[in-house]
Amino acid sequence: MTRSNRILTGVGLGVLAALVIAGYFASPILALQGLTAAAKAGDKARLESAVDFPAVRESLKSQLKASMTRKVEEDPKLRDNPFAAFGQMLLVGVVDKAVDTYATPDAIANMVATNEPPKSISATPGGPVIEQPQPEVKKPKAKSDTEVRYGYVDLDHFRATYRDRKDGDQEPFGLVLERRGLFKWKLVKIELSGLN
Repeated sequence: MTRSNRILTGVGLGVLAALVIAGYFASPILALQGLTAAAKAGDKARLESAVDFPAVRESLKSQLKASMTRKVEEDPKLRDNPFAAFGQMLLVGVVDKAVDTYATPDAIANMVATNEPPKSISATPGGPVIEQPQPEVKKPKAKSDTEVRYGYVDLDHFRATYRDRKDGDQEPFGLVLERRGLFKWKLVKIELSGLN
């Protein structure tokens, strides 16, 4: 092998390594764009391959349960009421069933397409947990209306947060993707910051 061939081989390997590394770190953004495109197009097959529905449902259940517990602990009337804990135990079952009913592919697609959390989930003790079983499909917001932030949580988890620029009081809404293999990612958590 001549010297020029060795140089070309070295350069080629360097370029290939750089492309693999760039692909490794850019892959969650590409996966998120694919997820958003599938949600907006109503492509259920692509959506189902991009979302771990059991993990998303569990994340919603844990957020709602934690919010209910926090509200009971922060409210002196509920905190000192011996029946509040019993009522909270009953509501845990309601939360599980409500989230299982609500967190459908269509509802998740709606959240991803509009970059908005659902308005119908309530963690108020004693009140309905889900006011509507299925949200209305909303028109996606213009990109200029939405502030988006991306970042790695760790090498296997990537978070995108969305906030409406026009609504300063709106809590950020987050999507967390988990690495499944070298370049494949799945949505595993929807963060409803108003509950956290």
